Amino acid sequence: MKNKAIGFMVALSILVLIPGLALGADPVKIGVVYPLTGVAAAAGSYQRAGVEIAKDKMNAEGGVIGRQIQLFVEDGANDPAQSVSAAEKLVTRDKVDAMIAAWGSSPTLAVSASVTKKYGVPQVVDTASSVKVTLVDGKRPNPWLFRISPTSRMEAEGLEKTLVSKMGFSKVAFMAVNNDWGRGAAEEFSKVIKRTNGSVVTTEIINADATDFLTQLTKIKNSEANAIIITSDQAQVSLILKQYKQLGMTQKILTTGGGIVPEGLILLAGLEAAEGVNIITFFAPWFPELAKNPQEAKWFSDEYLKRGNAAKGFGEAFRGYDGMKAIKAAMDLAKTTDKEKVRAAFQKVDVWGLSGRIKFDEFGQSSPNILIIQVKNGKPFVPEVMK
Repeated sequence: MKNKAIGFMVALSILVLIPGLALGADPVKIGVVYPLTGVAAAAGSYQRAGVEIAKDKMNAEGGVIGRQIQLFVEDGANDPAQSVSAAEKLVTRDKVDAMIAAWGSSPTLAVSASVTKKYGVPQVVDTASSVKVTLVDGKRPNPWLFRISPTSRMEAEGLEKTLVSKMGFSKVAFMAVNNDWGRGAAEEFSKVIKRTNGSVVTTEIINADATDFLTQLTKIKNSEANAIIITSDQAQVSLILKQYKQLGMTQKILTTGGGIVPEGLILLAGLEAAEGVNIITFFAPWFPELAKNPQEAKWFSDEYLKRGNAAKGFGEAFRGYDGMKAIKAAMDLAKTTDKEKVRAAFQKVDVWGLSGRIKFDEFGQSSPNILIIQVKNGKPFVPEVMK
């Protein structure tokens, strides 16, 4: 009997000492607001896959501060009002310790102002690129928000030395989706083009649910534009490319935002329409050697496909994975889920994600990689400007 009691005490001690096995340990609750319905549903599902991969990997390795991670996922539909409602549920009902929200710039701005700043909940932004998310009139609008995705300004300035002089985007037409992201991207790229002796020929603003672009493309075709910069999601960009090909256009093309991949364009637009398109991306799974940790990059890409996910989602999935890495890094530094301490710890985070270094400046902005991948002979290709 005595031996049994000793054995029980030893077993109990092991459970307490091994991270993640402490009896009765509450899970770390992480909320996620992504578009799971609507025109951006595919992108949201790809990012959710990235979050799930990170969660499973982290839990298998002991979780966060010795506790398992529990996810709470809500559909924001890339709509500001619905995203605010979803985020509020996560805070008031589910009592999440931190959240990733809310995909597009417009819903992200809404959640930031109406939920995370109001309730004091750390918010990681892994997609939105409007400058206003982290900088308004020279000030940080929300001390609880930390962004790992680059701003449109960072994308544009990352290509300042190459876009006009080396890539030949000297007379540019913009096709930009009608939201904070699209309008902001057109504005920021316009500044860089003009600064480097290029010119903006026209800016065509398109609705997110639009499917017919023949009028805008015909206008561009008949203009002096020698290049088109497109800011929209992969599905809409693919429709534009189909109609571009239909009109026999030859202008160079660049897509912004990081969510486009060669596989997606080829699948949705066709091989001929996708050929030659230049794509801004922040993670290149086809070339793991470009990542800081090539082994992790290859492992993630293999794991993503092994789970049955579509290759066309590579441009989004890494975001969710990196968002989870940022949260884990902050909580591990804080050694607690206390929100104020986690917020302070975010400013000390310095880790490498798939998309580059995650280290936040005084505005809560990180600086990931800005890469260009080109579709060449139906495959991803690293153009000379990146070498």
